[in-house]
Amino acid sequence: MSVKNKFTITISDINGSKHYLLHQIIKRFVIYFTIFILFLIVTGSYLISFLMDEVTGLEEKKVKMVEQQKILKKSNDELIKNLHNKTEELTKEISNKSEELDSIKEKITDIEALVGITPSLETEVDIRLQNIKFTSAQQKLFFDNIPNGPVVNFTGYSGKFGWRIHPILKRKEFHRGLDLRAKRMTPVRAPADGVVEYAGYHKSSGFGNLVIIEHNYGFKTSYGHLSKKFPVKAGAFVKKGDIIAYTGNSGMSTGPHLHYEVRFITRPLNPINFIKWNSSNFEDIFKKEKRVSWQSLIKLMQSHLHLAKQQ
Repeated sequence: MSVKNKFTITISDINGSKHYLLHQIIKRFVIYFTIFILFLIVTGSYLISFLMDEVTGLEEKKVKMVEQQKILKKSNDELIKNLHNKTEELTKEISNKSEELDSIKEKITDIEALVGITPSLETEVDIRLQNIKFTSAQQKLFFDNIPNGPVVNFTGYSGKFGWRIHPILKRKEFHRGLDLRAKRMTPVRAPADGVVEYAGYHKSSGFGNLVIIEHNYGFKTSYGHLSKKFPVKAGAFVKKGDIIAYTGNSGMSTGPHLHYEVRFITRPLNPINFIKWNSSNFEDIFKKEKRVSWQSLIKLMQSHLHLAKQQ
C-alpha cells in the first residue's frame, strides 16, 4: 500500500492495485457510522418501548395486586368481625340456655318435692322428668275429683276474678268468681264429681237461682244467675259432665251470664286457672294456684290410687 498524496490512498495486492480517495473513505465511514447509530437508535427505541410496556404491565399488576390485597384484607376483616359476632351470639345463647336449664332443674326439683320424690341432682334431666311424669290414671283421678275445664259454652268474660266496681251497687268489692257471657238456657255442666249442696233461689247473695256443688278433697263450686229450671236437687250425686243447671239472668244481674266460683276450704280461687286446666298443661296448676296444699293432696291421691290398684 502506498500513499500518492494526502488525498489518495493506494492498496496493492496480488490482484493488482486500487486507489482510494480520502474523502471517499471518510464518506463511507460516516455512512456506516450513521447506519450503526440509526441501528442503535432503532434497537434502543424498541428496547425502551418494550421495557416501558413491561413496566406499565408490572405497574398495572401491582395496582391490581394492591386492590386485591385491600379486598382480601376487607374480606378478612369482615370475616373476622362476623366470626367475632357469631362467637358472641353463641356465647350469649349458651349462657341463656344454661340459665334456662338451671331454671328447669329448679322447677323439676320443686315438682319432685311436690310428688314426694327425693331430688337427685346427679341424675339426667330427661330421666328425672320421666320419673315425675304423672300417669294417665293419676290425671284421671285429679280430673274426676277436682274442678277442671269449661263449665258452659261461653262467648267471653263480663266480669273477672278480683277487685272491681260492682256494676249495680257501684262500689268497690272483691269479685270471688268469674262472669261468663252465655245465652239464656245454655247448659251448665259439672266440672268434677260431687254432691249438690244447694239448688234453688238464694235471696241474700244476689245470685238469684243458685247451685252449689261440693267436690272431693275440700273443693266447692258455685253457679249463680241461673234460670228457674233445675235438673238437680240438693243431695243428688253428680258426675263430671252432667248437666246441673241452665244459664239465666236472675238476681242482681245486668244480662244473661253465669257467675262461676271455685273454692278450696272456703278460700276463693281464680276459676280461669281451672277452666284452662287440661292434660296438656296438667302440672301448670301446681304453680299457678298457690292457695291449695297440692303436695299433701297429691300424696293422699297417690295412696288412694295405690289402694284402688290393690283392690
